[in-house]
Amino acid sequence: MEEWDGKADRGNAHLVTIRAGRREDFPRLAEIELDAFVVWAEACGVTQKPVCAPVFLLEQSLHEELLLVAEEAGRVVGFTLGLNEGGTLYIVEVDVERAAQGRGVGTSLILAMLDRGRERGFAKVALTTDRYVPFNAPFYTRLGFRILEAAETPAFLRRRLKAQIDSGLDPERRVAMLKSL
Repeated sequence: MEEWDGKADRGNAHLVTIRAGRREDFPRLAEIELDAFVVWAEACGVTQKPVCAPVFLLEQSLHEELLLVAEEAGRVVGFTLGLNEGGTLYIVEVDVERAAQGRGVGTSLILAMLDRGRERGFAKVALTTDRYVPFNAPFYTRLGFRILEAAETPAFLRRRLKAQIDSGLDPERRVAMLKSL
């Protein structure tokens, strides 16, 4: 993978290295996910207990070569987990530890995942997210994603949204997004 300058357009020379995830990263990814959950839960008004991506999803993403991690000075500080959902790249998770947030790590991870999707021949990338939180749907919109209307939302995304709502997330806030590659 390449190095991405997540904030070059803002004059910050901060570099992160994006690389393929490895099985030995799994415990660190769980730590990052739990740490990042605090910020997300507060922003979304979520009171549910935090959970980590199950190991089988990490394994599947690793097997599909769609697990990417961000390192700063050799320390893993963020990751994105993708899956192949019927020919569409589905971004399941993007997390950056609180100490590394606001420095372009998330942007670097998404840009690298979009490149990986192109390399792998995906025509589209999809995700589900919060409609209002600035580092959710507004962030993805700036990267070229668009919010899908219910009638155009693929079945796998409808199932994901339903599961999220069934777990207690606000249905008015949850959206599916799509970007052509």
